[in-house]
Amino acid sequence: MTSLLTRFKRAVVCAATATVALGTAMAPAVSAAPAYAPRAAAAGPTTVCGSKFPLYSDGRWTYTEARFCLGTDGSQVHPVLEFSECQYYWGAAWYYANAKYPCGFDLSYTLTRNGQVLLDSSSSGSGGPSGAVEGKSAGCEGPGTYTLRARYVMSGPYWTDTQINSGYRTYNLDVPCR
Repeated sequence: MTSLLTRFKRAVVCAATATVALGTAMAPAVSAAPAYAPRAAAAGPTTVCGSKFPLYSDGRWTYTEARFCLGTDGSQVHPVLEFSECQYYWGAAWYYANAKYPCGFDLSYTLTRNGQVLLDSSSSGSGGPSGAVEGKSAGCEGPGTYTLRARYVMSGPYWTDTQINSGYRTYNLDVPCR
């Protein structure tokens, strides 16, 4: 049995060696690089985000997961609140937000670059169990680190008198602006 296994292993190694040698012999010759370098395509819209975090309201009647982001098309930059798992508790069960009982969000933010304030504003929106609330945009100040200080307050779903307040959070995000 050992000799049969040994012969099989040798056959596999020989076949692999022959395949590599054949591939090397058939490889095309390397040509000289072109006199010009092709231009890279312009980058499309990009979103850079901080870490996702979960939050409950007081009494644990509502729940959501969210993260703060910066979106850019290369020339403009804007804050984004991405949310998911927007739910409410009723009758010993959790229910997702829907058209009748949506999640409402108030987003407040300040965006700076090198200590200069680019945006200081707020936006609101509502939606189902997941979505995004986008803030106003400002012109890009070149590629690099932008500082986003943001907070959101969520009301609903169903329980509009209990809110979730994320408190202000600060993120330093590298944005590929032009």
